[in-house]
Amino acid sequence: MTIDIGNTRVKTAVFEGKNLLEVKAFDKSAFEEEVREVLNRNPNIRQAIISSVAESAANYESVLADHVRVFHLDQNLSLNFSSKYDVTSKLGADRKALIAAAVTNYPAQNVLVIDMGSCVTYDIVDCSGLHRGGGISPGWQMRLNAMHTFTGRLPQLSTMEDTTDKKEVTGTNTHQAMFNSTFFGLLAEIDLRIEHYKSEFPDLTVILTGGDAQSFSVRLKNRIFAHSNFLLEGLNALLEHNL
Repeated sequence: MTIDIGNTRVKTAVFEGKNLLEVKAFDKSAFEEEVREVLNRNPNIRQAIISSVAESAANYESVLADHVRVFHLDQNLSLNFSSKYDVTSKLGADRKALIAAAVTNYPAQNVLVIDMGSCVTYDIVDCSGLHRGGGISPGWQMRLNAMHTFTGRLPQLSTMEDTTDKKEVTGTNTHQAMFNSTFFGLLAEIDLRIEHYKSEFPDLTVILTGGDAQSFSVRLKNRIFAHSNFLLEGLNALLEHNL
């Protein structure tokens, strides 16, 4: 069982070997109830791995400890890749899992993983399995939040409420102007980042994942592969690596 704890939501998956059997997403407030249901439906689960970006994963271990052996994606967990990051322990848990998925699912390939969550993260892995590093920038919702927070009159908008037509860059009202500018600005950033890495790695494989990936995948100029469960697959790869 793999458990990804985000800022507000939790995503769990059950694997048999590398085969994904089920995926569930829910609010953090329902963690104990939802995890117990997963364990009841899958009584053969013997190991679980927890990744948390916002707080200590140990806060969530009690519901699992009586049933399975629990691993934490922290500085003590053995990784299935090497990294040029100055301090690997400072590399976020979500990025570690995504890199693990890249080297497992695309061995001996140059891979760029783009995760579109609260922040947008970029991680480049070369064909030797070496993580070269990456980048972090504000996500789509964070950009909208910033405009509201740091101005006196711009409204608070949610990407979940966006119904604007993305055929035109130019908005004809404040909502359109904010939605379209943040959308096309982020789209341009991602395309430029892909072009940069393609100049160094001509045979580059690009993976797009995360909550906003679907909104952007069809509009990118570059060919990408969209994987909604890529992080969960990476957690499973790290769990198997540590057994």
